[in-house]
Amino acid sequence: MRISASVIAALSLLGMAVATPANAQPTPAVQWTKCPKEVKDSTAQCGHIDVPMRYNQPNGKKIQIGFVRVPAKTQARRGALFTNPGGPGGDAYAYAAGNILEFPKELNNEWDIIGVQPRGLPGSTALECAIPDVNDPSQIAKLTADSLFNAGGFNRSACQGDKPGYPETITTENTARDWEEVRRALGYQQVSILGVSYGTYLGSVYATLFPQHTDKVVLDSAMDPTRSWNGIAADQQAAYEKALNEYFAWVALNDAKYHMGNTPLKAYQYWSRKVSAQAGTNPTVTPPPARVGDLPAGLEFAGQAGADAMTAVGKTRVEGEGVISRMLNPGAVQAKSPLLQETRAMLPTPKMWDYLARSTNGTLTAEESKQPSKEEIQQAVDQMMAVEQLQAAQWCNENVVPGDPTLLPSFAWSQLTGDPFTFFNASRGSGWYCNGAGAVTGMAPLNGAALKTRPLQLSATRDPQTPYSGHGQLARRMGTQVVTIHGPGHAHFGTGNKVVDATVINYLRTGKADRTDAPGYWEAQ
Repeated sequence: MRISASVIAALSLLGMAVATPANAQPTPAVQWTKCPKEVKDSTAQCGHIDVPMRYNQPNGKKIQIGFVRVPAKTQARRGALFTNPGGPGGDAYAYAAGNILEFPKELNNEWDIIGVQPRGLPGSTALECAIPDVNDPSQIAKLTADSLFNAGGFNRSACQGDKPGYPETITTENTARDWEEVRRALGYQQVSILGVSYGTYLGSVYATLFPQHTDKVVLDSAMDPTRSWNGIAADQQAAYEKALNEYFAWVALNDAKYHMGNTPLKAYQYWSRKVSAQAGTNPTVTPPPARVGDLPAGLEFAGQAGADAMTAVGKTRVEGEGVISRMLNPGAVQAKSPLLQETRAMLPTPKMWDYLARSTNGTLTAEESKQPSKEEIQQAVDQMMAVEQLQAAQWCNENVVPGDPTLLPSFAWSQLTGDPFTFFNASRGSGWYCNGAGAVTGMAPLNGAALKTRPLQLSATRDPQTPYSGHGQLARRMGTQVVTIHGPGHAHFGTGNKVVDATVINYLRTGKADRTDAPGYWEAQ
């Protein structure tokens, strides 16, 4: 039965309550606030809203969801673009308004850019996790047992804070529903989406749940949600090693500039010596395949067969060197090398390879090599801790792939050696990371059939974080227009690939992909 507006007005004047549909909720009220330090755009507007901690209990406990909006710079405004940088746990403030990317001017001119801070991170209601005192002898035995057999359960228990059950609500579907509440609060009828990496899953879930409020959808570096999350971690191991080999091949190709060696293996060895000087022990990640030019003097006659023999023992050799160096330098851990950590962090972004090579050979400018302040270091540590706490919750909440116990030896070895290339993937892929914390949900619904405009999907053939082999899962479920990027790297829009940038802007304007293939970062320069 319909009630006319005049009747509602009359009843209101008489002070009588007007019934609303059972599922209807009032529009969230925005509380505008000062933007956090991560926001660098002077035109940005920041605020937060209250949303249900559990959406199946709309009148229960509430949490806070923060957001940042950068208004379109011109009057030629086309709409609003909700963004997520991935992770899970990527900071929405920095991505949307931190000026860390080179978004095309057309994007800033024509769209309001919105970053919704995921629940669990500072800016929204952050997880409150008790940090154990590792110096307390009474806790050492329990911590040791937890680290071996109950890592996930320990993390979940430690992060309950004053909101019991909150860690278990950190899921992709709940985060998508948080987006919907922000959309309602800001008054947009429809929003477009730019999701990167994990954000491709999140954006697809939002579009599935709320197709009537979804305009265009850009899925940059699409992940395979059927591999969440243990499977994704396991898949990344080989992909990262291939990317490392490609980086050293690129360095060798540019030896006239970097002087680190004219073969990938020589460039690796140069880099390894730098890591060893910092950490007291060498990196143990698998070296690149040897070439004839890598053969010792006098053994050139062995040709490619000799080079193949060097390759076959490469991993064993660096691990043996690591054992000896740690014996000679008790307490040495390769992960203490800033260069090693820098390499793993920058490897997925080809644009950063020049910086990484110059960081290795010592030719950074004085400004580039300027040491961060204590405040900046502490801020970075706090951000890393917040991301780790969120991932510990969400990865375990959403696991749909059992751990692979055959990876446990690699995990144990990586703990001994401090190899970050292996530790991250093996600790998660083996199932250790979520021991004692079973999944609370399965894969969120994914179906693009109700969308008026097919999503645009960008997937690179040599992506180390979301391997190309899994790109078809989102493509099939969401009915995407796939653009294959032929090259290395992860996250392509706004990172210097002008061909990709133009393709995305054209799609956001027209709903059409003007190509099916694109060059990688270096090929596009």
